[in-house]
Amino acid sequence: MDPLSQLLAHPRAQGAFALLMTMRSPWGVHVADQAALTVLIVTGGRSRIVSADACLDAAGHGRDSSVGEIGGGEIGVGDIALIRGPRPYRVGDVQGSGTIAVIEAGQRCVTPDGHPLHLTFAHGLRHWGNDPQGPDSVVVASYADVGSVGRFVTDVLPEIAVIPAGGLDPQLVALLVREMCRDGLGQSVVLDRLIDVITVETIRAWAAEHPPVDAPWLAGVADPAVKAALDAMHTRPEHAWTVAGLARLGAVSRATLAARFSALVGLPPLRYLARWRLALARDLLADRSLTLDAIAARVGYSSGFALSAAFSRAYGDGPAAYRRRLAGSVDPVGTAG
Repeated sequence: MDPLSQLLAHPRAQGAFALLMTMRSPWGVHVADQAALTVLIVTGGRSRIVSADACLDAAGHGRDSSVGEIGGGEIGVGDIALIRGPRPYRVGDVQGSGTIAVIEAGQRCVTPDGHPLHLTFAHGLRHWGNDPQGPDSVVVASYADVGSVGRFVTDVLPEIAVIPAGGLDPQLVALLVREMCRDGLGQSVVLDRLIDVITVETIRAWAAEHPPVDAPWLAGVADPAVKAALDAMHTRPEHAWTVAGLARLGAVSRATLAARFSALVGLPPLRYLARWRLALARDLLADRSLTLDAIAARVGYSSGFALSAAFSRAYGDGPAAYRRRLAGSVDPVGTAG
């Protein structure tokens, strides 16, 4: 399973926060929720999104900012914005009106001077804004954490990436909005799955138009031998892979695979495999029902001791210490990899 497929598969990326935001001018929302990844889908009117530290003055009023595919700008119906956290951003009307709400960590909504605002703007379980019939409407879905494997994917994204209308099947968005506006059996599961599909499809659409230059897991897909090796490592990390064994999958020599892999991916095959295994292990540590030996077996280490030694060398502390930190708080987004 490649990193994009794994993005939302680990325990700390399940259950995205989602709502439908409806607004009427003047409005601006400063978002500082520290989410790892957010997807904004414009379903009505037009909005403007920019990196917050580039568009807010000391009083919280909007400054002008250039419009572009990378870095935000004006977005209309059907456009989708991917926001890579944890840095804040701002979304508002196209006039650049002042900030009327601030979203803090834990999705706590306050006024710019810190007074609670959630109940004032709430219009149902997943409907929020200064006007329930406002012409500017945006679906917001965010993941508090995407884990170490997820960062293989999100680290190659710009802070704000805009995918123009047409980049995603509109029927998917329509289905999501319909589900958000009603209650029903199993709805939370349906919403989670729909949001996951939309998130992955949006990232795929972005990557297709803007092939990342620093994505090792994508770099080799154009070379059949390197792709075969990557697929094998991603799918079966527990296997005792050798360069010779990986080369046989691609019907090339050991030396040929090593040279092509290093040139395209930027790492020798077994160094990439070690990085992939440790990222998987880091995410599996979020599941406290798994012993260290069980995690080691899943990711290709001979024992929990061997995994612990490799983990400590890579990350500076051991699995036990990392697990204790996880129990206390969400790992700061973007600092682990």
